Amino acid sequence: MDEKISIVIPVYNTGKAAVKLVLSIIKGPYKNLEILIIDDGSTDDSYLYIKEFVRQYSLKFNGKNSPSIKLFHQENSGVSAARNLGIEKSTGKLITFTDSDDKVDKNFYQKLHDTIVKYDGLNSKDLKVGLVVSGVRYERLGTKHKKNIYLKEVKLRQPDEDFYDFVLRLMYTDGRLYAVSNKMYRNDIIKHFDLRFDETMSFAEDVKFNLNYLNYANRVHYSRIEFILEPLYHYFYGTPTSIVGDSSLSWGNWLKSFKDVEKFAGKKPSKKKQQYLKRVLSRWKVSHALAVARSKQSFGHKLQHTPFFKLIVAEIIVKFRR
Repeated sequence: MDEKISIVIPVYNTGKAAVKLVLSIIKGPYKNLEILIIDDGSTDDSYLYIKEFVRQYSLKFNGKNSPSIKLFHQENSGVSAARNLGIEKSTGKLITFTDSDDKVDKNFYQKLHDTIVKYDGLNSKDLKVGLVVSGVRYERLGTKHKKNIYLKEVKLRQPDEDFYDFVLRLMYTDGRLYAVSNKMYRNDIIKHFDLRFDETMSFAEDVKFNLNYLNYANRVHYSRIEFILEPLYHYFYGTPTSIVGDSSLSWGNWLKSFKDVEKFAGKKPSKKKQQYLKRVLSRWKVSHALAVARSKQSFGHKLQHTPFFKLIVAEIIVKFRR
C-alpha cells in the first residue's frame, strides 16, 4: 500500500524555483503526495506566483489521482519555523523536507517510501525502519563543481552494537546523517513526541532535529536506518537565499551543535562514546576549517574565524619579540 507522503517545501523569494520543483515532483511515479508549500514572508512576488499556480493546478486536476498541493503564508520567521508549520499542517504517515531551490530525482519519493515500509507488518521489532537516507548530487553554483556523495557502503548496526554507539559512529564516518533534505521520516513519531525544529538556531538545526528524531524512534523500536546508495537528492550550494555559508563560518555555532551530539550520547557516556565524540569533534574542526578556507572573506577574517586564531596570533607575537 502506498502511504501518503507529506512534502514540506519552505519558500523565501524562490517562487519560480519552487513551482519548477513541484512540477517535477508531480510528474514522478509516486502520486499519494501532499505537497505543503510554506511561504516564509517572501518580499518579492513568490507568494502570488505560487498561489496562481496552485489555483490553476486545482482547476486542471481537481485532486483526481494526483498529488494535493497546499499553500500557506507566514511572517518571515526562518526555515525552521516554516518547516514547523508544515509539520503542523501535514496529514501524511510519512514526511520529507525538500528545499525549494534544490531538485529531486523523479524516483526519490518512490524509492524512499518503498525502503521505509518494506519491513512493515513483520513482528520483529529489530527490522522496523525509522529513517531512510539517500545519496546526494552536490553542486557548487559558483564553481560548477559537481560530485555525488554518500554513495559508499556503511557498516550497518551490528547485533551487539548499542543504538547510540551506532549513530555516533555514523556521525563521524561522514555527513549523511546531518541534513534533513535527503531523508524520509515517520510522521507519526514526529507528531507523537511533538518534535519540532529549533527556531532559535541558524546553523545545524537539522542535526539537532535528526538526533532528537532518532532518539524518539528508538524508544518506539523503529531503530533501523536504511541507506539508498544513489544520488536521488540534488543539492545546490551557493543559492542567493542560502544562509548556510555565513553561519558555518562561526566556530561557536559548531560548538553549540556539538553540545546536541553530547546530549544524545547521554550524561555518562561510555569510553566508546567518548571516543566517538572526539572523532566527531575532530571531523567538525576540519569541516569548519574547509568552510572558512572556501569562503570569500579576506585572509585576515579567515584567520579570525578559525578556533585556534588566538594561539596562532600568540605564536606570531612570541616569534616577533625574539
